[in-house]
Amino acid sequence: MQKETKLSVVSYGNNSIPQVIEDTKTRYNWVPYGLGGHDDFFTAITSAYNISTTNAACIEGIADLIFGKGIYSKDPTKNDVFQKLIPQEETKRVTFDLKLYGNAAYQVYWNDEHTKVIKFYHLPVQTLRAEKIYDNPKIENYFYCTDWKDQRKVRDKKKIPAFGTSNEKLEILFIKNYSPGLYYYSLPDWIPAFQFSIVEGELSNLHLNNIENGFLPAIMLNMNNGIPAPEERQTIEDLLYRKFTGTNNAGKFILTFNDDVATKPTIDVIQIENLHEKFQYVAEYAQDRILVGHRVTSPLLFGIRTQNNGFSSQSEEMKTAFSILQTMTISPFQNLLLNQLAVALSEGGLDNMELYFEQSTPLVILSQQAEEQDKTVGQVEDETNKAMENPATTDDAKDATNENETQLEAWDYGLSGAFIKQNYEYHKD
Repeated sequence: MQKETKLSVVSYGNNSIPQVIEDTKTRYNWVPYGLGGHDDFFTAITSAYNISTTNAACIEGIADLIFGKGIYSKDPTKNDVFQKLIPQEETKRVTFDLKLYGNAAYQVYWNDEHTKVIKFYHLPVQTLRAEKIYDNPKIENYFYCTDWKDQRKVRDKKKIPAFGTSNEKLEILFIKNYSPGLYYYSLPDWIPAFQFSIVEGELSNLHLNNIENGFLPAIMLNMNNGIPAPEERQTIEDLLYRKFTGTNNAGKFILTFNDDVATKPTIDVIQIENLHEKFQYVAEYAQDRILVGHRVTSPLLFGIRTQNNGFSSQSEEMKTAFSILQTMTISPFQNLLLNQLAVALSEGGLDNMELYFEQSTPLVILSQQAEEQDKTVGQVEDETNKAMENPATTDDAKDATNENETQLEAWDYGLSGAFIKQNYEYHKD
């Protein structure tokens, strides 16, 4: 009698590429934002930041460079007013949100006559959801909720008008870049590296669990009690899948109970050649893709040491890399924030603020320049930071406020709001 053998291959996880979706087909009057799920975009992005060392280093480092030493006005008399209007710590949080999520928001408070803005505060952008526009030409309201996963809190959500769309005392300035295929929200500039951030986190999890479980090898388990019915076989496969697959279960052992030694399961060890080299390759490749996603030419800028990038010295590498990063990444983020703030301030009765970011240049670069020019680090820093200012920012903002039509067009691309009651104090002057 010929014996039958059944071989089952158990796959792990979902191999589909995450899709970012603004779900406008729900029964709700707000728009959920998902990355592989219904409304999980901000949660997924936060997770990719928390579990990936390289991704976290790039996000924090670039956010710090964008903020630099803060935003100031070139007019000393107006600068005093501006520092009271927008505390630097609030802008630093907004800058971090903009880099991490690709979206950011200020709470903006008006005077009782709604003729002048009196205070700006940071608002965690993950607490906002855009209202569907229906027949409106632009987003007019945002909904605020401390936890969009909690239905009880969702029922208590607050609806607040967008900046420049009402006469309310509180409005929210919503800041975002243009993203093709999206209207209500924007994508972080590093979104192509999202999966590689997950890979790096899972590798860390895999190694941790292997250490905790004694580095036991991969195995093949043969069940010698006959071939069960399809339903029973599926049940056994599901049980083994839950118990032994995934990085959380790396290195676990199998315990079996048998009536007869002849029917005991046989366990074959699967030897994978050069496994450590494969893990090293995946780790290095994931790190490289994350750096590419953030447009980081030299990871040395953020304290990450990799293989030689072709520069003759570390100082040369950092100087060139910082110049590229400043032009390609830092300045566009700064210009976005400055232009949005300039338009909002002009709308709020404060014209010609002449805002600029005071830059923060790595000390190793300043030291090299000071040595080459026979100057002090302080002198070189002042010259370098002044050279990196973008004087066209204020002019662009002025032009945007000259014509009402142009100004409304600016609102369409990213200004909207929501309300804080539970987690943020209502500020009054």
